[in-house]
Amino acid sequence: MTMLGIIALDAADYDLAREWGCENMLLETHGKLETFAHSGENPNTLEVWTSVATGVEPPSHGLASTGEQQQWRNPVLEYASAVAPYLLPKDARVKIGTWLRGDGGAAEDGSGTDGVGMTLRQTDHSHLFEPDNRVVRWWPGVTPGKHLSETWHWLNLASRDDISDDELWRRLYGNAGLEAGWLQGMGQTDVAVAGVHMHALDAAGHAFATHPDRLREVYERVDRLLGSVREHVDELLVLSDHGMQVEWIDGDSKPGFHSWRALASTTLAADLPESVFDVRDWVDEHAADSDDRRAERQPAVMDTTEEQLRDLGYLE
Repeated sequence: MTMLGIIALDAADYDLAREWGCENMLLETHGKLETFAHSGENPNTLEVWTSVATGVEPPSHGLASTGEQQQWRNPVLEYASAVAPYLLPKDARVKIGTWLRGDGGAAEDGSGTDGVGMTLRQTDHSHLFEPDNRVVRWWPGVTPGKHLSETWHWLNLASRDDISDDELWRRLYGNAGLEAGWLQGMGQTDVAVAGVHMHALDAAGHAFATHPDRLREVYERVDRLLGSVREHVDELLVLSDHGMQVEWIDGDSKPGFHSWRALASTTLAADLPESVFDVRDWVDEHAADSDDRRAERQPAVMDTTEEQLRDLGYLE
């Protein structure tokens, strides 16, 4: 079965990718992707990626942004956060939330933790990853999106000088490697569609909207990661939800704010989706998982017996 990998490359700006020759962001067929803004003046990450997956607008998928895109995993803390705006000023809520979540420090294996932990709100609407031979990870609005909560938390810590710039980027590149590596791994399986969200460019765009050399460095590093993914999947679709305004592009009046220069790019010889609302139908049309092409499933092979697994401590 041919596998289509989808990279939700947050904030990949079409004009910047062209300016810096990012050949793995701009595959054989590429162009601008029409995006939208619903709750504010500029495209919103949670709203747009949920619309990409569902094909519908925020009032239909239920994740219009209210400024509170995350929720606590702990139900007691989630209740407390719901009533806190009526009791505490915003600065106090931020300080308490940061304290509860901890420093998001790196574990021994180099991965980050987010303390008590928060999760993104998720849609109940049907979406393009629901068939059993399609898989998804870290997609805003469809999954808990822990990596996104971590990114926002780490940026907050860096802005308060609680972690260094070097530590921030070790964590961000570490997550980018996990995201790219997961999609590479799915390329070795029999799934028809695998989608993953990558957030490093969004963080870089907000941080380096007035520093072209530093932003270009991040674009080039992420582009190399995409190149490694490209080698491990049959076909690839790269999408962004928006771009990023920068001071060196004429007409960008608010550097560090989201731009409207979203992109779509694919290795397939096919017309691109015109807007974020067209992606779901586009994937359904081009993915090799229709009923008449569905691969036969093979039963799992396990030489190790249940008794041996129990002796090893894998089973209770």
